[in-house]
Amino acid sequence: MTRQSKQDDQCRNQRYWQAHVTAQKQSGLSRAEYCRQHQLSYHAATYWNRKFSKPASKETTLVPVTFASSIKMNSAPTARPVLKVILPNKIAVEVDDGFSPTTLTKLLMTLERR
Repeated sequence: MTRQSKQDDQCRNQRYWQAHVTAQKQSGLSRAEYCRQHQLSYHAATYWNRKFSKPASKETTLVPVTFASSIKMNSAPTARPVLKVILPNKIAVEVDDGFSPTTLTKLLMTLERR
């Protein structure tokens, strides 16, 4: 199984359980009764309910990043980034040849703290 197809399966599974967690809450049924009626694992439903009910502070948030004034912004994008860093939750940082190491360090430190 390729990495992309594994990610697709994980996304499908997450959407599947998100739909069931939402439907169970809207149904007015207890989780146990909803699982019995839909032939679902109670323990899996409990896991996904907890996962989707995490506090908003765990969700992705945007944070301001200050760039050094010496950086020139090109209006024409480069053909390919020299470096691409992919972080959890599909966050990607692409850096071209003329990047500022100081700015990149600040950005990565900010993302680690979130």
